[in-house]
Amino acid sequence: MRLFSLISTALCVGESGAWTGSARLRSPQSPQCVEAAEQKLPVLLERLRHSRRVRTPLASLGDVEAFCNEQFEDGLLAMAMHCTELGRTAKRKNSWNRGSWTPASVRVEAIEAEQISLCVGVKGRSGAQDEVVSAVLPLGGRCETADELRAALFSLAAEAGVGHVTAARLLSLPGSTDDWSLPDDLWLNETPNRRSVRQMFYDDLAGALQAAVGDVSCPRRMRVTITPPELNMEMDSYRVGTLLELVRHVALQLSESGLRVRVCVQGSMGQGAFTGMPRVLSGVRKLLGMMDWQAGEGEAHEGCLGSEDCEGPIRFGAIGGDQVAEDDDVLLLLAPQSMVGASIVQPLSEMAAAAGERALVILNADLSDRQSSGGLMGVRGRADRMAFAESFHEVYHCRLLYRGTQFMYPIRGALRMSHGGAYVLYARRESADAKHERYVPVGVFGSEPEPPTITQLLTNAPNPFGDEGRSDTSQGSPPEDPTAPPSWE
Repeated sequence: MRLFSLISTALCVGESGAWTGSARLRSPQSPQCVEAAEQKLPVLLERLRHSRRVRTPLASLGDVEAFCNEQFEDGLLAMAMHCTELGRTAKRKNSWNRGSWTPASVRVEAIEAEQISLCVGVKGRSGAQDEVVSAVLPLGGRCETADELRAALFSLAAEAGVGHVTAARLLSLPGSTDDWSLPDDLWLNETPNRRSVRQMFYDDLAGALQAAVGDVSCPRRMRVTITPPELNMEMDSYRVGTLLELVRHVALQLSESGLRVRVCVQGSMGQGAFTGMPRVLSGVRKLLGMMDWQAGEGEAHEGCLGSEDCEGPIRFGAIGGDQVAEDDDVLLLLAPQSMVGASIVQPLSEMAAAAGERALVILNADLSDRQSSGGLMGVRGRADRMAFAESFHEVYHCRLLYRGTQFMYPIRGALRMSHGGAYVLYARRESADAKHERYVPVGVFGSEPEPPTITQLLTNAPNPFGDEGRSDTSQGSPPEDPTAPPSWE
C-alpha cells in the first residue's frame, strides 16, 4: 500500500506543501439532479438504519432469567427496594423495630415487555427467612429486545444507586449485542500497533458513524473522539498514516452505503506573516489526494473520487461555508483546531450553518481558545464559542486513561462509547507473567464520568487473572501470537 511510503513525506511538508484551502472545482448540478438526490437520500438512510439493526427478540431468550438470578441478584434487590413498594414496606415495618423485616434475597419469576415479576425472600430478626413476598419491577417502557431490556436495567440501576461494578455485569446479558467487550492482548502502548488492532478501531468507528447518520433522532452536528496513541496528536507516537487510513476506511464505508462524503481539512489561517496551519495537519490535505483509494479503473472502489470535471461519492474540501455542495450528505472534518493568532470557530460555524440538515462530523476536534494578541480568543465572546463547541453531539468516544501525574505511560484503563450505547469504563490488568493483558469493564454510565469516579473505580477494580495478577505497574510484552486478529467480540 502506498500510504506508508508517504508518511515520511507528510512529516517533511512545510509551508510549500501547505494547502491553502481553496475550493475545488465542482461540476455544475442541474436542478433535476439535485432534486433526484434529495429524494434518494431518505431511501438510503432508511436502508442504512435497517442494516445497522442487530436485535434479538426478548421472547426467544430463555436464559435471561437464569442470568439475572445468578449474576445480578444483588442489583435486582437494590432496584426492587428503590423502585417498588417493597422498600417503603420495609421502612414502615422497621421504623419501630429495626431488622424485624429485611428483604434478603430475590429471584426472577417472569420477564415481560414492561415489567419483571420478582419473588423476594424476607428475613426476620432471628435471621431465618420468615416469608416470601411478590413484587413487580416496572421497566419504564416497553422492551421488545434484549438490548432494550439491558438499557432499561441500566437506567433502573443508576436510579437505585447500584454499584458501578455490579451494574457492569449487565453488559453480558444473554442475547444483547456485544458492542462493549475489548479483546485481550491489545498492547496499545507499543507503536506502531499491529495492523489488525488498527483495523479494529477503523471498523468500530465506521459502524458507529453509520448508525449515527442513519438515526433520524441523532443531532446532525456530531463529534468523534478516538485517541489511541497513534491518533493522539498530543503524543510523539502520533502517526499521520494511521489518521489517513482511518479517514479512508470511514469515508469508503459511508460511500458504499450510497452517501456522498466530503472530507475536509482546514487550510491556512491567520494574516500576513502569521499565516499558517497546525503542524499536525501540515500536508494532510495533499496526502489525501495522493494516497491509494483503489479508485482506478478495475479497482475495488472505481470512480469513488470522480474525475477532474466531476466529483465522485468521496470529495475533498476545506473548512468554511463555501465548501458545502448541494449534493453533500456527510461532511467529515479532520481535527479542526484553533492556533495562536487564528480561531477555527468562525469558519466552522459558517460551515455548520451551511450544512443545515446534513451530517457534520468533527474528528478529534480541539475547539478550545488559544490566547493571542489583539484580544483574539479572549474573554469577549468566550461564552458563545463554548456554547458552539457544546452543540456537537458525541457519537463515538474511545480514549486511554493514565495516571494523573504521568503522561502516556502506564495505561491504567480505557473509556469507550459508541452511538446508542453507554460509556463503558475499563480497567487494564495484566497476568502475573506480564504476557497477557485484559480490559475489564468496571462501570457503565449514561454520560462521561468525572475524574474522581474514574480514579476510584480503576483503583479498586478486580483482577481477572487472580491475586497474582498485576495492575498497571508494567506494560508487559506483546502476545505470543502477534498475527492473531483481535475483534470487539
